[in-house]
Amino acid sequence: MKIALVSAPVWNGDIDRNVRTMVRYLGKLRGQADVAVFGESVLQGFDCLCWDYAADRHTAVTLTDASIQRMRTAARESGTAVSFGFVERYGEVLYSSQIFIGADGKIINVFHRVSAGWKDCRFTDDHYREGERFASFPYRGKTFAVGLCGDLWTAGRPAEMRALSADVVLWPVWCDYPAGEWNRSVKLEYAGQAGQCGTCVLLVNPCCKDPAAADAATGGAVWFRNEEIVSELPAGTEGVLLTEIR
Repeated sequence: MKIALVSAPVWNGDIDRNVRTMVRYLGKLRGQADVAVFGESVLQGFDCLCWDYAADRHTAVTLTDASIQRMRTAARESGTAVSFGFVERYGEVLYSSQIFIGADGKIINVFHRVSAGWKDCRFTDDHYREGERFASFPYRGKTFAVGLCGDLWTAGRPAEMRALSADVVLWPVWCDYPAGEWNRSVKLEYAGQAGQCGTCVLLVNPCCKDPAAADAATGGAVWFRNEEIVSELPAGTEGVLLTEIR
């Protein structure tokens, strides 16, 4: 199975532009990848929320939102499954979520981040929540599991993830390490952590284009296997890292 890790440019608060970017990448990947994986919060951008629920509930989207439907259509038309992060509204509750849409446009899985690092706990109330656990799901002969950013650094969670024995662990992140620091040393720390979570771990980080962002993601992607780096797209780079999982 060929899985493309897409370090795509992202603009905070610009859903339409971010959707167009993802759709464009899916078009380029037609016939080259079975699955395209984008980073955490790429639909709205990580800094899209203001922690005022009356406003944030309108920034978040439901699974029936036009933006999600556009991505379902794009997956179907490109024949490529797609996974991407977004702020989800489920009833009156908001989650940091990662959706997985099959190549037929059907929603296969929606994961809710289990760690609280996506929100400012000083200002949020019970409308902003986390999921409870990891879970695996099948797709075309492989089993997948998802952990978002800080999930796989939370005490007890790596062992929980590893116990699933998923063929592929998707690790979409929003990391703002300076590119040089990531490329020199931080990626090695992540390699060690990935080894605690599964045999095959695929990390992808968006490339934030908002100059005003306080914590702009710096791009890049890594394929980890047993604490080793198989291949990578360096931080500071936007583009695609193509992996082949046998």
